[in-house]
Amino acid sequence: MGAKEMVEKIKGEANGESEKIINEAKANAEKKLEDAKKELELQKERFVNAEERKGIEEKERIVRAARQNARKLRWTAEEEIIEKALERALKRIKDVKSEGFEGNSYPNILAGLIRDSAMSITAGSSTGAELEVLLSEEDAAASCIDQAMLKNLTDEISRDSGVNVRLSLSDERIKSAGGVVVRRKDGEIEVNNTFEERMARLSTSLREEIVKTLFTGK
Repeated sequence: MGAKEMVEKIKGEANGESEKIINEAKANAEKKLEDAKKELELQKERFVNAEERKGIEEKERIVRAARQNARKLRWTAEEEIIEKALERALKRIKDVKSEGFEGNSYPNILAGLIRDSAMSITAGSSTGAELEVLLSEEDAAASCIDQAMLKNLTDEISRDSGVNVRLSLSDERIKSAGGVVVRRKDGEIEVNNTFEERMARLSTSLREEIVKTLFTGK
């Protein structure tokens, strides 16, 4: 074999080898391209799913926030209406003082409050009790409770409680729209039966009734 033939043979082998390398490179590149496409599709799918989850979570967050805001607005509205209703109830005390309530005059209402207070103080007691009744300046000036009424109340409470009770009007005055405070003269026991205090004690049930009346139609 001459030099020329040898060169041609080497060139041919080199060309064959380079073609082989190129074909392998192309195949490898195509595989990598295919893998890259698959990875891109996978990433795309993951992104879409993530965005969908974000969308769902965002929708749920918006719904939760809307419901919470609605509850807050309803609660605020209820509180405002309830407070106004309670304020009106206290303002109606003036009408009660002048017109009475359900056929009972205001002095009779006070007498009932004094009786309830005294019965609470003497409950379970076997000894006598000296009690004093505290009125507001307005009720004291209007002589809503006089000595004759106190005498009748004393006899009635003593009879019903089985305890010798003595009632008297105190010179001390209370700050109240109406009602009474009754206490033992030694100061050990006191019952606050002012309208404000009674409404405070009954506030829970009053609120429930107001909510039923105003918001449920019951």
